[in-house]
Amino acid sequence: MKRKLKIFIYKYINYEVINAVIAAITILTVCIKSNMNKNQQIQIIDWTIFSSIVFALLMTAISKLIHNILMNRLEDSIKLTNDYDELTRMYKNQMVSYDNSSASKKNLRKVEERCKAKIYIPMVCEHKLQQCVIDIQDSNDRYELPNIIREHFDELFQIHSTSKVYNKLNVRVDDWTLNNKKFVMKTSRTTFFDSLVTNRAMDYRWNNGLTVREQYEFGPILHTLKDSHLSNHLGFNGFVISSDGYIFFVKRGNKLSIGKRTYCNSVSASLNTSYALNESGHFTEDGLINSIISEIDNELKIPREGLEKFCFREHIIAAYRDIVEGGKPQLLFYVHSKWKKEEIISNFKIQTKREDKKKDTECREDGRKFLWIHKSKLDQICILPEKIVHEGKSYRMMPAVAASIVIFIEHLRWLNQKEKKESKGHE
Repeated sequence: MKRKLKIFIYKYINYEVINAVIAAITILTVCIKSNMNKNQQIQIIDWTIFSSIVFALLMTAISKLIHNILMNRLEDSIKLTNDYDELTRMYKNQMVSYDNSSASKKNLRKVEERCKAKIYIPMVCEHKLQQCVIDIQDSNDRYELPNIIREHFDELFQIHSTSKVYNKLNVRVDDWTLNNKKFVMKTSRTTFFDSLVTNRAMDYRWNNGLTVREQYEFGPILHTLKDSHLSNHLGFNGFVISSDGYIFFVKRGNKLSIGKRTYCNSVSASLNTSYALNESGHFTEDGLINSIISEIDNELKIPREGLEKFCFREHIIAAYRDIVEGGKPQLLFYVHSKWKKEEIISNFKIQTKREDKKKDTECREDGRKFLWIHKSKLDQICILPEKIVHEGKSYRMMPAVAASIVIFIEHLRWLNQKEKKESKGHE
């Protein structure tokens, strides 16, 4: 028996389900035998009592299925608040903001009046990194969970019960600073499980009534990374732009630890240490670039040769912190593909079909449904903390994604101004 089948049986076939299946088989057998012997009365059991037992067992199995579906739908909002207005009021840090007044009338008709002007997203952009160099000061030190989190570890971990999670070594950001176009990032090590019970469980209320946010990030000022008590693993969000100018977003699956069934950036992931650490186990700039490019290949099936040249100075544009996740650090990047939109779609279908035939036990991509928006139309969309409106249709998103769109739009405007200045200088 294959391990995948064994895991399925272990997870879903419990005592009640087995009883229900056996009872159903028994009823079927008796019915068949009764039909074969129509002239013979068969009184093996008390049908009323037996049917009641079978019905109760079947209802138990059905209720468990419904319970799992509901828990999966509710899980994200239980562990992380979706009251984003309250979050922006809770902290005095300068939040990412955006003016929707330039959005198209078709899109503005779909949002509340108060959202048609300036909106605030619970995200702090700490450093704009245009034309910057990076200096990574790495350490192999390991993050240790605070004692109070250790005491509630089981309680916090179980709220991820309907998500598909596995532990892995992550890079922790201990501090980052920007001086004279030099971005210094001090890093160490943490684990994904440590992040699950800190950053990704900020608003789950423990049995004693407290939450991680109330204990460690209660405001009014968000702690610096240097002073934070959370796991703070490094993640990145990125936009891939096709050669014909399209940016695509990916609809996330229902088994991811956050943002289930929402649209995210072309790439949204934690830094994979399998790609980011060198042979000595150190995190370097080359490792950062390698991790990003490898993630694009894994998630979008676009190999390195399908991308334009990528470098930190040109393509990593911001370092920001996600207030929803207690100030978790994120890098924002963009990269151009050599392929057109249709070529990317065609290659993705071919590669995913090939993987399906191999029946890989783990699906490497977060989702398989794309939303395409031409970069010339980014100014026309309406952006809110929890969604965007494009062509009159709403698409749910996490605030980190909405903020990354805002920052990217600002970067495109900066590039346009830069090009205009350079062209005037050559006249």
